[in-house]
Amino acid sequence: MYYIGIDGGGTKTTFTLINQDGFKVDQIKTGTTHHEQIGFDGVENVLSIGISNLLSNNDILKEQVKAIFLGLPGYGEVKSVKQKLDELAAKIFDGIKYGVGNDVEVGLAGSLAGEGGINIVSGTGSIALGKDLKGNFTRCGGWGDYVGDEGSAHWIGKKTLEVFSKESDHRIERGDLYYNIRKKLNLSDDFDIIDYVLNKINKDRAKVAEFSSICYESATRGDNNAIKIFKEAAYELGLLVKMIAKDLEFNEEIVVSYSGGVFKSEDMILDTLKEELVEYNVKLIKPILGPDEGACLLAYKLAGNNVNEEFVNNLSKDIEEVTV
Repeated sequence: MYYIGIDGGGTKTTFTLINQDGFKVDQIKTGTTHHEQIGFDGVENVLSIGISNLLSNNDILKEQVKAIFLGLPGYGEVKSVKQKLDELAAKIFDGIKYGVGNDVEVGLAGSLAGEGGINIVSGTGSIALGKDLKGNFTRCGGWGDYVGDEGSAHWIGKKTLEVFSKESDHRIERGDLYYNIRKKLNLSDDFDIIDYVLNKINKDRAKVAEFSSICYESATRGDNNAIKIFKEAAYELGLLVKMIAKDLEFNEEIVVSYSGGVFKSEDMILDTLKEELVEYNVKLIKPILGPDEGACLLAYKLAGNNVNEEFVNNLSKDIEEVTV
């Protein structure tokens, strides 16, 4: 029998097929499954094609799939949206045992290998989820880019654009960030950035989030305004952890991990995050598994299986050749 984990995100979606022992059989990546970006029809199309290709590429029948777990951005935040996504999942996964949750759920399951603690997701958006000693869950953040998503790549990207405008006006001192953006976008006039954001990328949240990479480049070159943005992002992400730590029951030491593209900046975000959490006796660890593997773990558990160390070790390995 086989299991499928789907890690949906604001930028990409990963479909992972594993066997009974936890070894990866195949993995494919597609575009976003965020309904705000591609609509519900777009979500249905991405999921349907992704599942179909995963099975056909490996000569596996739908009946051979024992369980699927799908993590989706924005799931569970708006009742009408949740209902629509549930309807899509029931249609696409008809005949297969399945579960649907927010993408932070697969992040938590992966980063801590199913154990208790707190996971911070900071990709295009931001959210955190905690699981305590009694199995209680609490989430914090995940309000979307119009209301919140502080500390996310979109938030960093938006802050980067804000700093660029201030530097252009000489409201604050110009630095590497200002010249880096001018070079990257080949701007002859600073006001051309308005046309770029409004018309060329149509305020696309994933495209705005890409400015976080430019900010990171400038931060690594010592630009003070860029470094400040990352410190502010770490502060905001730390608030998510603090709220969950107060709401749930943990041992004296709280294990916290993370997932999402913002954490590719590593120490640029992690050093300040550690400082923010020093009073909470947090043990910040690298993710044990990725969110895509976390989705597989949840699919495996959904089918009634117990997860052990051997399964986790197998799941953490690169795709191996498996007879199907």
